Amino acid sequence: MRLLYVLFLLLVLVIFGAGSVLGENANLLYYGVILAIGVGGVYYAFWFKKFAQKVNSLMPLIETAPDTYIAETEKLLQGRLTSNIRSMLIMNIAVAYMEKGDFITAKQKIKSINGGALKKANAGVYFLNYAYVLIHLGENELAMEILKKYKKRIFSLPMGGNLPRLMAFVQIFEAMQEGKWNDANEKMRSSKESWPDKVTGVDFSFLEKQLAAHEAAVKEL
Repeated sequence: MRLLYVLFLLLVLVIFGAGSVLGENANLLYYGVILAIGVGGVYYAFWFKKFAQKVNSLMPLIETAPDTYIAETEKLLQGRLTSNIRSMLIMNIAVAYMEKGDFITAKQKIKSINGGALKKANAGVYFLNYAYVLIHLGENELAMEILKKYKKRIFSLPMGGNLPRLMAFVQIFEAMQEGKWNDANEKMRSSKESWPDKVTGVDFSFLEKQLAAHEAAVKEL
């Protein structure tokens, strides 16, 4: 898409340069350039619509066939894409690796994204997923740093898809890390009532086992 922007700038320069050379006949060039820009805009709109349809059609595969999703999305990344679109596709690939239980590769994919360049909701999703991966890798201190630093961004995200479950997961983790075991258990109970089954990228049993281990250790004292 940057190429289109550069070409547009070149066309503008041509217009101004030709205007002084062609005089009255420059109008023909103006109209030709306007037509070219219009055709280019229509082409881009058509391309983006087809691209978005392809991306959306692949999304269910994250849960049902993550390997296929990863392979097909990697193909999409071979094209010329804006940095924001590229970042979101890589994030989806990371989620597919989470679904496979490969949190090491998921972390590598997430770290390949420039999180600081993402804006608004995309940045919140990035840091939420990053914290989730770190929790599964046992990097608790770094996960807590991210949750505290980007808490406002994370918890201001619109509630859609699996975001409420991810937020509940990190809230349980945060309560555990702060020694608020009763709060963690209560949040776990309400979460299991709301979402009894594992969903894409979110498995409460990971924290549930840690809560059970803590309760067993307390009873032995």
